[in-house]
Amino acid sequence: MSGKAKRLNESQRLEVIPKLSQTNPPSKRSIARQYKVSEATIGKVWGKGEVIHKRSALMSEETKKIKFRASVERFTKMENKLYL
Repeated sequence: MSGKAKRLNESQRLEVIPKLSQTNPPSKRSIARQYKVSEATIGKVWGKGEVIHKRSALMSEETKKIKFRASVERFTKMENKLYL
């Protein structure tokens, strides 16, 4: 890919995970072509599926469509006290 790399939004990531969970899933390469991202991007989404589901559970559908980057929890105990 040349130029600026395309990113998946949270909604697209949530679409990719079930595709790879099928009994006879399509190849990561074909999914990557469909979304115009690299095969490595699809592999990362697959590897972080549980984390993606967990963090998106509290997001609205609109937020999932515009959220392209997600922060990693650094201070889980403190964040839970502040936000939950």
